[in-house]
Amino acid sequence: SDSILPHIANKGVQSNYQTHQVRSKPSSQFPMRFGSSVENLSDSITTKGLSNKLEDKKLYEGQRLPMSPTEALRHFQGRLTEFEQEEIMDYSEIWFLGLETKKIEGSHGIPQNAGYDDEHGSYNKVLHDHIGFRFEVLEVIGKGSFGQVLKCLDHKTQELVAIKVIRNKKRFHHQALVELKILDAVRRKDRENCHNVIHMKEYFYFRNHLCISFELLGVNLYELIKKNNFQGFSLALIRRFTHSLLKCLQMLHKEKIIHCDLKPENILLSQKGQGNIKVVDFGSSCYEQQRVYTYIQSRFYRSPEVILGHPYSMAIDMWSLGCIMAELYTGFPLFPGESEVEQIACIMEVFGMPPNDFVQTASRKRLFFDSKGNPRNITNSKGKKRRPNSKDLASVLKTNDPLYLDFLRRCLMWDPTKRMTPDEAMQHEWIQEARLNKLRPKTRPMMRKPSESMSSTENNYKATYRKIVTNRTGKTRPLFGKLPILTETKVIVEYKRGSETGSVEVTNAEYPGRTTALRFCYVTPLYPRPQSSVPPSGTFCTFTSYNVLFLF
Repeated sequence: SDSILPHIANKGVQSNYQTHQVRSKPSSQFPMRFGSSVENLSDSITTKGLSNKLEDKKLYEGQRLPMSPTEALRHFQGRLTEFEQEEIMDYSEIWFLGLETKKIEGSHGIPQNAGYDDEHGSYNKVLHDHIGFRFEVLEVIGKGSFGQVLKCLDHKTQELVAIKVIRNKKRFHHQALVELKILDAVRRKDRENCHNVIHMKEYFYFRNHLCISFELLGVNLYELIKKNNFQGFSLALIRRFTHSLLKCLQMLHKEKIIHCDLKPENILLSQKGQGNIKVVDFGSSCYEQQRVYTYIQSRFYRSPEVILGHPYSMAIDMWSLGCIMAELYTGFPLFPGESEVEQIACIMEVFGMPPNDFVQTASRKRLFFDSKGNPRNITNSKGKKRRPNSKDLASVLKTNDPLYLDFLRRCLMWDPTKRMTPDEAMQHEWIQEARLNKLRPKTRPMMRKPSESMSSTENNYKATYRKIVTNRTGKTRPLFGKLPILTETKVIVEYKRGSETGSVEVTNAEYPGRTTALRFCYVTPLYPRPQSSVPPSGTFCTFTSYNVLFLF
């Protein structure tokens, strides 16, 4: 299987094979949804500050970096384990040794990979120890059947990275080699970083584990939905996300690659690239003509042809896209089946019975339909039975937007050959509508007149804002504060006012220096939606407690 990637490095030897991040498995296997905690909303942003802070640190405990293995042993042999004293000789450059942590005393005579693995073949990580004498382990940010994802500091580049450490088992190693092959193809086809897809940085072996390093991104869309109190987002924002995802799917479609696990957890916020989100986790991916598994896709986003046992194609990713778009609007999965039987029942509840020939040619039809072709009725854990055609998509989503609903329906066709392709979806009127809006002349947000009760600070800010919006360069420096004002932008902000917390979508936000206040205007409430305490659209306000969740 190693022949899949002929350039892969030997054990312990760092590869300079450049490419970019990471992945989560279905929630049933992956209770910690990838993206870390909300407190680490944009690790990729903090990386820059950390890099600047550490840039001048050229020494490690008084020794100039990088050290050679001989130099490292001469100065620190007594603080390394016997196993490390042997393995260090496989490395040409030593950047970090993890001397301040309690190390595992590995030995070739100890079972479970010299004591470095657990009983499942997963690597026993030690916080602040090294990986490959270069990376410092900071925390676990993801776990799955494949192994684990570690947030690490790269002491060579002074960047925070995510390292996927594959389980030390043959089948997971083989699948990881397929993932590497796809990541390599994706990297080569996305040299301009414009298709909103994760790029790996490097891959290497460490203590019999294949490791892949990626750029560290922000929170995933599930975490964003959660932070928004499961209220959903505006159609304008969903359209922007959808456009970015279609850019990714266009490239994958052209390369005949099936992602096989599109879901909100595998779409992460990013400050790099053109779309402000990136699709991650190619651990289940395959080429269309080299399908390996039949049990793919997380259940809520699993296409009917996969459930029923038909041969599948790149169209399964378009089905997942439709499910994701609906969830971004409502805050909840469109088809929340507790099992595959109920999953099909959820789909039939909205779209009716599948075409008869689609059922009759399915290899798994007997699990879902009786001998007469009737669906097998089941009752879920809440005592609910689902009946075909008992719901309407518009009423489920609580929207009558005709273009949005048409886009979803064309993603969620029973017959995969009738679904839109990514190219067709990009030309759909709902997507094109945004481009037409951009061509229309821009108008200023309406602003109320300064009232007598308004403070001089607010009046000064208004004058500043009026001056700024006439500048169409996109960035300018305010009359006060340290950071540039970002005009013609939007931002999702989590805020706290008194005892109330919520989220808003904002246009023209200002960050007046490194203070705890955020001033903005032209507010679109996201959560709580109807409450009067949310500032009305087009007014100025200051929130003293906030997190910027998304900026574009």
